[in-house]
This record gives sequence, structure tokens and C-alpha cells, in this order.
Amino acid sequence: MKIGVLSDTHDQGELIRKAVEHFNQEKVEWVFHCGDWVSPFILYFFQGLKAPLRGVFGNNDGDKFRHLAFKDKWGLDLKYEERFLEITLESRQIAVFHGDYSSLVEALVSCGKYDAVFHGHTHLRVNEHVGKTLSLNPGSLMKETSPTVKGASIAIYDTHNHSARHILL
Repeated sequence: MKIGVLSDTHDQGELIRKAVEHFNQEKVEWVFHCGDWVSPFILYFFQGLKAPLRGVFGNNDGDKFRHLAFKDKWGLDLKYEERFLEITLESRQIAVFHGDYSSLVEALVSCGKYDAVFHGHTHLRVNEHVGKTLSLNPGSLMKETSPTVKGASIAIYDTHNHSARHILL
């Protein structure tokens, strides 16, 4: 199964549309957002996504009640968890956390409970195994957030071969 992962979309509507196009082309069966959606209106750009969308809130999100209203307004198959999400897909234990507490990300990755930990916040692309656990930060949809962080990106996780790849947008 292919799973789309994105984070820190920060109101980048046109890049969200590109991400949705990539996820649809790849025929992902799920998409996970690791937080920092920011403004509730941004959900408009997720219309057309063919996979269920699940996510958590980050440290920089707008009015959460409006997020819920807009997801209904645009008929999105979207469910939120406040800060942490656990799910099992094809026997893979997956954790989703925004990542604004690096010690918690490290604990989730090193505890051995999860096959994959999806996280964001830093805007830095991460794709590494720590023991059996894949630590995956898809990066950000910001084109440039610092002199060292350039390029908007998303990720695709494959449950069959337990690996991921980044896609630059």
C-alpha cells in the first residue's frame, strides 16, 4: 500500500494542489498530514484528493473549529486528531505527530512500538531507519524557509517494502 505524507503546508494552496495531483497519480490509499495546515480555508485546495485524509494539528494552526466546518463544507474525507494519531495499516503500526517536541519524536522513533513515525515541524526532509522504525519527515510545502532549507516536498511511504521517498514539487 502507498501512503502519502505531507506537513507544514502553511497556506501554500497551489503546492497543495500539486501534492494532491501527485498523490492521485501515485494512487495512494491514504494521506497523512503532520500538522501546521495553518488557515482553515486551505482545505479548499485538498478537493479532488481520492484518498482519505487524516491528520494532526501542529503548533501553528488557525481556528480548529473552522477547520472542522470547512472540511464539511467542501465534502472532504478528513478526520483530525488533536496532536497525535496512531493507526495500523497492512500490519504496519504508524504514529503521526507534528514534531514540535524533538525529544518526543526521538522517543516515538526509538521505543520500538512503531514501524513508521511521520513527523514535521522542522521543514527538514528525513527518511531514515532507526532499528525497525522508519522516521519520516516529508519536509514542507514552503519553497524556502531558510538558507539551508529549500524546495517544497512531500513523501510516499510504501508499506510493502517499508520504505519511503521524497518528491520535490
